[in-house]
Amino acid sequence: MKKLLTYFTAFTVSLIINAQDQQNLSVVYGSVFKNDKREIPVDIVGKDDNGYYLLYSEGRFGQGDDMYLRKFNLDLTPSGQEINLKSETYDGKFNSLGLAKIKEDIVHLFYVLNSEGKTYYHQTVSLNDFTLGKKTKITTISNDTKKAINSVSRFIISEDDELITMFYTIPNKGKEHTKFRIQTFDSNFNEQSNRFYEFPFDNNVLSIRNVFTNDDNELFIICKKYDSKKILYEDDNFGYEYLIYKVKLDGLEKLAMVRPNEVHMRGLTPTLVNENELLLTGLFSKVDKYSMTGIYATKIDLQSGHTIYSKYNKFSAEFFSQLFKPGKKKDKAIVKYNQGKREDPNYVLKKAIPLENDELLVLAEQMRTYSYNYVTTYYHDNIAAIKLDNTGNVVWTNKIGKRQEKVNVPIYNSFYPTMRGDKLFLLYNCNINNLNHKNGKLSKPFNTSEYAFIATVLDDDGNYNRQIISTKEALKGVTIRPLLYNWEDENTLLMFGQDIDNLKNQRFIKVRFN
Repeated sequence: MKKLLTYFTAFTVSLIINAQDQQNLSVVYGSVFKNDKREIPVDIVGKDDNGYYLLYSEGRFGQGDDMYLRKFNLDLTPSGQEINLKSETYDGKFNSLGLAKIKEDIVHLFYVLNSEGKTYYHQTVSLNDFTLGKKTKITTISNDTKKAINSVSRFIISEDDELITMFYTIPNKGKEHTKFRIQTFDSNFNEQSNRFYEFPFDNNVLSIRNVFTNDDNELFIICKKYDSKKILYEDDNFGYEYLIYKVKLDGLEKLAMVRPNEVHMRGLTPTLVNENELLLTGLFSKVDKYSMTGIYATKIDLQSGHTIYSKYNKFSAEFFSQLFKPGKKKDKAIVKYNQGKREDPNYVLKKAIPLENDELLVLAEQMRTYSYNYVTTYYHDNIAAIKLDNTGNVVWTNKIGKRQEKVNVPIYNSFYPTMRGDKLFLLYNCNINNLNHKNGKLSKPFNTSEYAFIATVLDDDGNYNRQIISTKEALKGVTIRPLLYNWEDENTLLMFGQDIDNLKNQRFIKVRFN
């Protein structure tokens, strides 16, 4: 979770109270400002006693080449100060990896790709005087038996900002073993260690899916290993397994293996619990690999590699058909589901939230895209919530009807989840006609006077209700972007929005959980 330093200033405040759920939310509105350029923010980087810092990128969708770190005053109005992060001319293709607030500064990580390889750099922005320092080389990935553009990399910053870990694969041929290097640095990018590793499998049968660290900064890797180099065939015919490795000083230790039991399982989501235990969850299906008929859960001891439990939970027909309008269509769908001829399409596991007593709350979203005549429409629809107990069994399931579709850009779609005590808040854009929806058709949220930014609140038993956070009128035509956020303190969520029809009109809001 991203965190910001605490600061509060007086703006216009609107209090929303839902009597049924007794949940109090207050909204603090920053003033609407007009951006001079056709640019949008792509990240809320951080905050200090001098202001807020946002990364802006040019273009209607933030797809342009120019990038600016922009400073906002503490009252969330533009300060007029910005830093061009691409002020230099580079011998090669420039690619930004993003910005991070490390201690009292902001660090920009990027690489330049040219004919010799891929060179990584860091550049520090001093927040004391808001100036950009010189770029400093981190490392170079040279072309090997394949070009460096094929290398996969990731930076991981520890919670205390004291350790920066860089993971990157060595670009080599498909018939060669997968190789990678791990370099660690202190907060000033002074190198602490540099080690080389090799998997016992060729590139053409191994796919690295996740790299993460635990509280002790130990590194773990989740791989998908196929039975042969015909990966499309193997993917369609359950010919693969997931391998979990621990990276040690003297090599790789295989901790566990998960081979799907004649079901499609597109991925496994890691969740760390109890310091040294790992929960892995994944949606599975029998017929269509892009569908959902159940959830898999396993718990692994990260020290011994012992599998504590491994469970497959098939969803009921009631859960499958929950959002269908009652009638013959629903009845036929249930029959086909029970016969194994129909599944829940296009669900993607989005987040797994650890709860008390080693329980887990898993959230999935129905997502798809459709392209026609050079136009792509992004669909982010219904949300599935699944609670698992501490042995991996399903406690309850529920679905929340949601409809979001936007042409060419997905930044207004999806949802942001946050736990408040024993309740889950899902924040997203909605149509006010959908507030009481339980099944059947939903209204579109965008480009309508009935737009609202809402919270759907789930209690510990899976029951939910929707409540309005703000309306189109209160937002003065601005639409909130649910995935552009940062926490100002433990109770205040900073969010951002812009006018869909005139992107230069922008504003902040703060959602305060009382």
